[in-house]
Amino acid sequence: MKLSSVMSILAALFLSGACITASAAETYEINAEARVFNPDIVYIQPGDSVQWVNMAVGGHDSVSIEGLIPEGAQPWRSQIGENFGITPTVEGVYAYVCEPHIGFGMMGVIVVGKPGNIDAAMAFAQEKLQGPYRRIIGKLLKVQQAAAQK
Repeated sequence: MKLSSVMSILAALFLSGACITASAAETYEINAEARVFNPDIVYIQPGDSVQWVNMAVGGHDSVSIEGLIPEGAQPWRSQIGENFGITPTVEGVYAYVCEPHIGFGMMGVIVVGKPGNIDAAMAFAQEKLQGPYRRIIGKLLKVQQAAAQK
């Protein structure tokens, strides 16, 4: 095949949009509503971003729960009343709370890619968490059940 023919084919593929491109990272919003995060469980891919919004109304924060994020992942603690964001790159389950409103059950889970640490997170939560932190077990159970159905 002549070089000019190859170049013509490549140009046609490019112009037709048939080129393979990497997907762009997405941003997901978690809204602080009164005493709940909405949504309270978010499924994303590594490199996607999560933004907590509406944090000033009601004085909210977002704090990762020790023992309930993947090994090698960065824990976080936002400032009360300030919108905040993270971009997790390690696959797994990340649990978090709003410390001022944990007694109301204001907490959530981010699942990044495959929830490979869900069983370990559930075991840790059942064994180590006390008081209102134990409410996260219900959300982890939903993630665990969804993972088992796949």
